[in-house]
This record gives sequence, C-alpha cells and structure tokens, in this order.
Amino acid sequence: MSSPDQGPARPAGRRTAAILLGLAVAVSGCQVRPLYAPTATGAGADSTVVAELSAIGIEPLRDRLGQSLVNELIFALRGGAALTDPRYRLRLIVTSRKSELAIQEFEDVPTANLIAVTASYTLTETRTGRVVTTGTTYTTASYDFSSQRFANLRAERDAEDRAAKAAAEDIRTRLAAVLATAPPPAPPTASGT
Repeated sequence: MSSPDQGPARPAGRRTAAILLGLAVAVSGCQVRPLYAPTATGAGADSTVVAELSAIGIEPLRDRLGQSLVNELIFALRGGAALTDPRYRLRLIVTSRKSELAIQEFEDVPTANLIAVTASYTLTETRTGRVVTTGTTYTTASYDFSSQRFANLRAERDAEDRAAKAAAEDIRTRLAAVLATAPPPAPPTASGT
C-alpha cells in the first residue's frame, strides 16, 4: 500500500533542489569579502579603513541630541582623538520625535515613551568637494515615564543618548563599507606650478 502523501514529496524535493542550484549559480558571480579582511597583496584592509575613518571631520551641531551624536561619532571613528587635517567632511542633519507607547488607563498619563532619531549624513572629500556617499539612519530608544518630573527628563536624555550611540555605530559601519570599496581620495595638488 502507498500513502497519498508520498507522491507529491518528490516533485517538491526536485523543485527545492533546482531553486538551490539556481541560487548557487546566481551567487557564484558575487564578490564577497569581510569588511576588515586582508587584501590580495597581504596588506591589512583593516589599517586602510581605520586610517580613512580617522580622517573624517564632522561638522558640529548646536542642539544637545546632535552634539551627542557628533561626540559618539568622534569616538567611533577615531577613538576621541583630535583631527588636524581632515580628508573627508561629514555633514549631519538630525531630527527626533517623541511618542507615547502606553497610557495608564485611569489617569491618562503615559507610562512609556519612545524616542525616534533620524540622522541623514553626507560624506564629501575636502579637497575636491566630491560626494562620497549619503544616507539616512533611523534608531529608536524607549524609556519609562513616572510621576517624578526630573526623573522623566533624565530618562528622556538617556534614551536620546542610547539612540545617538546606535545611530553613530550604524553610520560608522556604513562609512567603513563605502570607504573599503571606494577609490582613494584625490592626491593634493602641488602649489606654485
């Protein structure tokens, strides 16, 4: 005797095998390499990418959240070191929005809030003005709301700082990926010729 469930299993297995074979052929032409892997010449790409990241100057922002993001980026890109001659300039536009996640039923008071931070960035070469990359990152952080006013202010600032740190890590990763594959920056022009 045979079960009716055994018949359709064979064509599905063949379809799955055909799909996997097609994906393997499609992906075989892709070049994938880790971000910090050594290059074919044996030189560590890690040192090149780190050097490029540490040469990024960041335009200052005036509001507290923007300055928090700038500080996190300075630490993420160059460990907090000062920069004298930037090869790149990073321009940021940061916006935030606060929304209520939960509301107490009897008092109509929020019990949890969400901070959403959107950071748009543009990386340009300082010598040529060529735009290397642009992008936008979106991060969120939540915090609990209580009846204490100063505790709420501190909790909101902590949430903004957490969202800024997550945005800085995301921007750093995106910039590293672009700089690892981008052509080197233009050499300085000789003056007086």
